[in-house]
Amino acid sequence: MNRIAVISGLIFLLLGGTCSFGWECGKAPPAQEVQRRKAGEGFPPLPLPVTPLRRSEKKNPPAPPVLVGKVVCGPDAEWTRAENDIENFLKVASAQLGVPYRAVRVDLSKFSFDPDEIPVLYITSVEPYKPDDKILQGIKNYLEKGGFIWANASSGSPEFTRNFTQLVEKIYPDRNIYSAYDNHPLRACFYNLGTVKIMKEGKESVAAPDIKILNLGCRAAVILSPCDLGCGWAMHTHEWGSRYMPEDAVKIGINMLSYTLGWIEFGRLYGLSPVYAEKTEKRGGKLYIGQIVHSGDWDPHPSALGKLLKRVAEQTQTAVFLEKLDIDLNKDTLENIPLLYITGHFDPRLSKEEKLKLRQFLLSGGALMADSCCGSSEFAGSFKELMKEVLPEAKVVKWDINHPLYKVPFSIDKFLYTFENTGAPFDIYLLNGLPAVIFSPYNFGSEWEGIPRPYIKGIANTQACELGVNVITYLLTN
Repeated sequence: MNRIAVISGLIFLLLGGTCSFGWECGKAPPAQEVQRRKAGEGFPPLPLPVTPLRRSEKKNPPAPPVLVGKVVCGPDAEWTRAENDIENFLKVASAQLGVPYRAVRVDLSKFSFDPDEIPVLYITSVEPYKPDDKILQGIKNYLEKGGFIWANASSGSPEFTRNFTQLVEKIYPDRNIYSAYDNHPLRACFYNLGTVKIMKEGKESVAAPDIKILNLGCRAAVILSPCDLGCGWAMHTHEWGSRYMPEDAVKIGINMLSYTLGWIEFGRLYGLSPVYAEKTEKRGGKLYIGQIVHSGDWDPHPSALGKLLKRVAEQTQTAVFLEKLDIDLNKDTLENIPLLYITGHFDPRLSKEEKLKLRQFLLSGGALMADSCCGSSEFAGSFKELMKEVLPEAKVVKWDINHPLYKVPFSIDKFLYTFENTGAPFDIYLLNGLPAVIFSPYNFGSEWEGIPRPYIKGIANTQACELGVNVITYLLTN
């Protein structure tokens, strides 16, 4: 038994689990079922031929609910390198979270693709996973009904990661897989994972966890680990490939599990909130807003802006064009557009030409409303850098609670957040003394939809819409 295996097993015990030490890939330790015996005497006499249980006889406990389906990716000899990975992990996680869950194996050619049956599909392999088009369509339907996919590159296989990324791009050609930003809930919703221990080709190092995600709305519906989690969950390591050390593999997994459990209910609401569509394209005499299209997950809450504009119409008696306009700065004219909106989770990466067009829009009297969806640190940081390029002469201020911005049409007496914070929610970019840009580094716009979002850093749902109405009212009157 090697030293790493012993240490891994000890770490596992410290985390609250029980397991045998030093199992190699492909070997699962023998299951040790908990034995339960009835404390009292046997049941009252029953009609024959039923035999009552004696107190010395075992009683089968109710099975925990199925949470994860481990997808059969091929013959066992090829794909299931860590045979007991997900089962072992769920035992540890169940002890940590106080709720029992179990896993089953799933053949996707026979699966219903109903997340109510199995909320999470776990796909892991060294070799590329190659489902047919029918299964890919089933996966798409499953994700959009609220299901999750956890994908794990066994032994850190670059072939698996590359192939799986291509599969996701085939399902969603208009979406991207991104690295989870620094303050993403997957990095902090249970354990704060600034850095973790990784073994690569037999050498241990410390780095930030590498977690890739594909968002549907604000939910990371697909979570991909290019560095192996499975061996760590099964409590062993190897000197080849790249993998998280067992203690940190378990911590990453518990964050994934906590995040998934938080989103299961709300994930089912994806796509169910209607997007406003106007019967006519005539916008003359009406207030309308353009939303900037960019490469950083630009439209995470498609119905939000329309719902906010409806509220503006109700509160200000203003004629409003409820359908949002998708603005591509590369080709769309900004003529007659008084107000733009930009949001996202990731760096928008505007081109030089797009930045110049945005600058001209702001210098000519247009205004920009912006927010960092879900409180993303990546979007917030990149937006501030963007403004340094687009509007370097602007003066950045924060207005306190007594400013007129917070008084009309809704009177705000204090700021409400989903996390501990007391400061003002906006950075105001002043140009010649007038507001040109109002930006919130916190989640602001997605709350206009009225759909709760777990684990976000933002303005409280009860206040976000009121502040949105105030911001639009203030920008259009100043």
